[in-house]
Amino acid sequence: MLIAFTRAFERGDVAALSGMFAHDDALIFYGTHDRLHFTRWTDVERSFRMQSELLKDLVCEITGDIQVRLLAGGAAACAGTAGFGIHATMGGVRFELPALRMSCTVERDGATWRFVQLHLSASDRPFLDRVGHVLGRQTG
Repeated sequence: MLIAFTRAFERGDVAALSGMFAHDDALIFYGTHDRLHFTRWTDVERSFRMQSELLKDLVCEITGDIQVRLLAGGAAACAGTAGFGIHATMGGVRFELPALRMSCTVERDGATWRFVQLHLSASDRPFLDRVGHVLGRQTG
């Protein structure tokens, strides 16, 4: 799932991303700074569309091990990696974040898994400060 998410995010394929996420109010998505979090699919979708417009020359990759733990007798799972890499240009600023942390909780829906929680975080404070004007909010 994390690999499929990575490919869809890189392509800006919001339709593919839509099929990977629960569409109920229990969905939680946390992004790279403390003010980037959503709890409904419509908000997550809006964020993905905005990112697709803002991020140019985007390349995403998983460079670290993916850790997975099944829960609830196989009805849910937690997964994560400390090696989710993003390389792109945003607002004229070229950046490389080779080791974002990504963690998620997924639930089984028949034969399909859906994200009910996803968290991406960057520890690169100087980068967040440089692109705060593009994000339209304070990052501090």
